Amino acid sequence: MNLEWVPVACDWCGTPGGDLAFEGPDRLMGLPGQFRLVRCPQCGLLRQNPRLAWESLKAYYGEGYDSYAPLNRELPHAWLRLDKRYGFWKHLRAVERHQRGGRLLDVGCGTGLFLEEAMRSGRWQAEGVEPTEAAGRYAQRALQVPIHLGRFGEADLPTASFDAITLWNVLEHVEFPVADLRRAHQLLKPDGVLVFSIPHYESVGRRVFGPYWVGWDLPRHLYVFPLPVLGAMLSQLGFRLVETRCLSTSYDLLGHSLDFWSQTWPTRRAGLRRLLLRLYHTLVARALLVPPLWALDRLRQADTLTVFAHALPVG
Repeated sequence: MNLEWVPVACDWCGTPGGDLAFEGPDRLMGLPGQFRLVRCPQCGLLRQNPRLAWESLKAYYGEGYDSYAPLNRELPHAWLRLDKRYGFWKHLRAVERHQRGGRLLDVGCGTGLFLEEAMRSGRWQAEGVEPTEAAGRYAQRALQVPIHLGRFGEADLPTASFDAITLWNVLEHVEFPVADLRRAHQLLKPDGVLVFSIPHYESVGRRVFGPYWVGWDLPRHLYVFPLPVLGAMLSQLGFRLVETRCLSTSYDLLGHSLDFWSQTWPTRRAGLRRLLLRLYHTLVARALLVPPLWALDRLRQADTLTVFAHALPVG
């Protein structure tokens, strides 16, 4: 596999180089390569440097990746549909604490899972942006709403026209997150709400699992945002940070971290590893983990952090 690498300066302060945080392989899909995460010595933002050029990186987004998940309505069993819908319902209710309805843009909408829930509520005129053509065209056909194919910065959208913009687990994937945050500010109406979720650098999971934490997800995650750095970025880009929350219990994410950690076990413990992962994915284990994972959410210590910021008027 011939990989093309690109050196990159810090996207926030422009500082080249950086202090090595750690390096590791693709633990999720097992594809080739060793990837370096560095900390900017000037501002503290974490980024891959060097990182893969897009022509190489897109091979790490195979059809098994989350962007290709089918819509809720296509799941075969009612309990599966209810389980899947609950998470998106909770995300939408969180958005509506800050904006009750209007025009909504979901950036990195994938196959339209969140858009499906927003449309079901009847409060939103919904549309999306999706760079993966197959996923975007699926959403277009299934939902019959505008889906802008391509990257967020390339989408032809009117200034100050949206009441809410969401980026669910997107910002860490993009090459230039500062430009995307700036673009979101341009597209939001004054006091419109920007909502995005990111790997929670301050989480218990990161401290416990270290280099095996699911939030690193090399090489797909190009950036990790410590909260003080993120707060400074939002303020200088014209946003008022109003809330941070952990919206979803981290059962699946904890499972990935356990998987990544156990990948390092010696071959002689392969049977024990399979048993651990099999037990973890039983209904009994899931039920037992509900209280501690709920507590992590309430304490804002779960693996994913959701950020709510209002766009301040220009000038």
